[in-house]
Amino acid sequence: MINSHYVPQFILRNFYSDDKITYCDMDNKTIEYRNTRSIFSEEGYYPENIERDLCKKAEHQFANLYHNKLENARKCLTITADELFVIKKYLVVSAIRFKGEMSEEEQRISEELGPMFKNDYDKSLNDVLACETLEEMFSIVNLYGLSLGKMLFEQGNVDLESLNIFLFGELKEVLQSYMVFIKPRGDEKFIIPDSGRGYYRGPLGLRKMEIPMRSGDPTVFSLIPRIGVRDYVIYPLSPNLAVLTMNIFFKLFTDSEIKTDLKLPPDYPTVSSILGFGSADTICPPKVRMDGKTKEYIYEIKPVTTMDICHLNDIMIAEARRYVACAGLKSIQRSLKTVNNYTERDLSFMRLD
Repeated sequence: MINSHYVPQFILRNFYSDDKITYCDMDNKTIEYRNTRSIFSEEGYYPENIERDLCKKAEHQFANLYHNKLENARKCLTITADELFVIKKYLVVSAIRFKGEMSEEEQRISEELGPMFKNDYDKSLNDVLACETLEEMFSIVNLYGLSLGKMLFEQGNVDLESLNIFLFGELKEVLQSYMVFIKPRGDEKFIIPDSGRGYYRGPLGLRKMEIPMRSGDPTVFSLIPRIGVRDYVIYPLSPNLAVLTMNIFFKLFTDSEIKTDLKLPPDYPTVSSILGFGSADTICPPKVRMDGKTKEYIYEIKPVTTMDICHLNDIMIAEARRYVACAGLKSIQRSLKTVNNYTERDLSFMRLD
């Protein structure tokens, strides 16, 4: 059987220090210094056709873009529409490729929703990997959206077995969000979990929908169907670079093309108080320009504080099922001092003091 990685090796190699990655088993409380061949992987994890397609139709294109443009970017990035598709496809694949055991919350939702929530991982990956444009990925969202609408409003019979709430939700998460690139300002570096990412749902939850409802602006009102419960998802690309997919709601409180006088609620009056890190400036969306007939997106790469890196690392550690890795334990010691605000796991074995 093929040894399949659920976190790509080219990403893991970015976390090398002295030609090894620090690999931590949180269940067995062990630390090893390994190469990337046998970590975050399992024999027969995917069928061979999916393993080939992951490399050919997602990882290869993103790895080229990463090494040719993202890796060496300093203050800003200019990304074309075609490159944006490559990144978003990679993020969708990253969101659905890890077959971790369901959390208690996911199990509860699965029991409530029944067959709609049961995720066929292989089919989900095949469906996304087959997409060659953003429009094709959006067509999957629209198809599921129509089926859900029929079911909710009793407009016809819906084959529940054909619905995949998991894939629908993750596609919407990536496609209907905007991206933010961030880097550490200090010595604390990003960690990488076995899930490949971490997500944050702050105190507002679905209250985020109530605020634009009070707007008389049709542009603002039209965003409501795109607002989800999660505030953002973080995908680490290296110890010094990560990409966030930000809930479209927060675009209303940044310097963007959408001009509004909406106010945040008195109990959470700032973006930072909702997100747990950063500020409205940190999460600004890209600027868009036309270069001839080509649309380009200009992203600033935002430096974030050590306190913010700790928050982001800690939500990734809390999301991890069993393993986390980093470019040396020294690079994440401040995160380990705050992680117990996010998880009850005993991670003292990773502390150096």
